[in-house]
Amino acid sequence: MAEWQTPKTDWHGGVNLSGNYIGDRFNAVDFNRIKNNLIYLRDFAVRMYEDFSLEKVSDDKTYADYPYADEINTIERNLETVNRNTVVQNYGELQRFNDNGAFIDFNELNRIESAELDIYNRLMNQHDGRRMFTWNFGDKGGQL
Repeated sequence: MAEWQTPKTDWHGGVNLSGNYIGDRFNAVDFNRIKNNLIYLRDFAVRMYEDFSLEKVSDDKTYADYPYADEINTIERNLETVNRNTVVQNYGELQRFNDNGAFIDFNELNRIESAELDIYNRLMNQHDGRRMFTWNFGDKGGQL
């Protein structure tokens, strides 16, 4: 089972007066965290829900790698799959990115990682709130 990593939910960005981007930069660590948190959510969810599968995204990225649009699109679809098979909440519109087109921005990163955190919290609450038997069935030395 993948390990849960606290999502980054305070992404920000913008441009300065000179037109240069200022803000957070998406990198391999961020990609891996988002991708692996979805795997964690799926693996945890199937303990309480019917089994479902995610699309394979890619192996973990290194700083020499760059995420491609199709990998971000797969992350989007996987988030939708986890949501649809578990908590069924509205996490905004599924986005589609194209090669050499606009890349994922801080707004979408906030949406995705906030959704992951919300699903995580809801699944943990469901898991922790499950009713458990507090007694044992069966014969206890002839006393019932």
